[in-house]
Amino acid sequence: MSWFWIPIQILLPLAVALNAAVPAWAYLVAFVLCGLVYWNSASEQVPFYMTNRKTWQAISDLTGEATSFVDLGSGMGGVVAFVARAHPNLKAFGFETAPLVYLGSKIYMLFAASANAKVIYKSIWHADLADYDVVYCFLSPVPMPRMFDKAKAEMRAGTLLISNSFPVPDYKPDRIISVDDRRQTQLYVYVM
Repeated sequence: MSWFWIPIQILLPLAVALNAAVPAWAYLVAFVLCGLVYWNSASEQVPFYMTNRKTWQAISDLTGEATSFVDLGSGMGGVVAFVARAHPNLKAFGFETAPLVYLGSKIYMLFAASANAKVIYKSIWHADLADYDVVYCFLSPVPMPRMFDKAKAEMRAGTLLISNSFPVPDYKPDRIISVDDRRQTQLYVYVM
C-alpha cells in the first residue's frame, strides 16, 4: 500500500467516530477534492496509479538513446522528472488532466525537474504519439486496446510503447521487464 493511505486510514475512523463534530461542509470539500484527484476514473476507467521509484529506474533504462519521452497520465510527474534528470539530452513530457494532480505536478516540477521536463494539461487521447520515441502509460485493462490502436496508428517504426502492469489483450509484448519491487511490477514493452 502506498504511504499516502496511512493518514487516510487513521483519519477516516476518527471522522466517523467524531461525526457530530465534523461540519457538513467538510464532506462537500472532501468530495470535491476526491473529484479533482480522480477526475478520469469514471469516464476513462483509469484510476490514479502511482509509479514507484524502482519502476522509474526500469523505465529510464528502457529509454536508452531516445530523444523524446512521454508519460500518458503522468500523475505527479515523478517518472517525467526522473527520466529527464537521467537523460539530459532527452525531452521528457507528461500529460495529465486530473486538475488537482496536474497542479501538484506543476509544483513538483518547479523543484524536482530539469529544463528538459514538462507536464502539460492534455488528454492522452488528444496527444500525437508520433512525436515520441518512448511512450509510457500506467492505465488499466479497459483502455489498453484503444491505446494500442492509437500507438500503432501514430507511433513511428522502432519506437517503444511501455505499459505498466496491464498488457494489451491479444498482442504479445516484445519484452516483459520484471521490476524487483514490492508489487512485482511487470512492464510490457511493445516495439512499434
